[in-house]
Amino acid sequence: MNTQSTLKTGTASASPSEPAVAAPLNTKNLFPVGSRERTIVHDNTEYRLRITAQGKLILTK
Repeated sequence: MNTQSTLKTGTASASPSEPAVAAPLNTKNLFPVGSRERTIVHDNTEYRLRITAQGKLILTK
């Protein structure tokens, strides 16, 4: 990884030898207003991502 680029910009630069890094996701964008649970499919398996009453995230199968 190009550490100089990371230090200056906070993100790694994409190059042919390095995989691209996805930008962080904000839970405000993941969960519609009033929603506390989302379903995520990974390798044909469903997982539930929930926001707890304490505001923490829990991922369950």
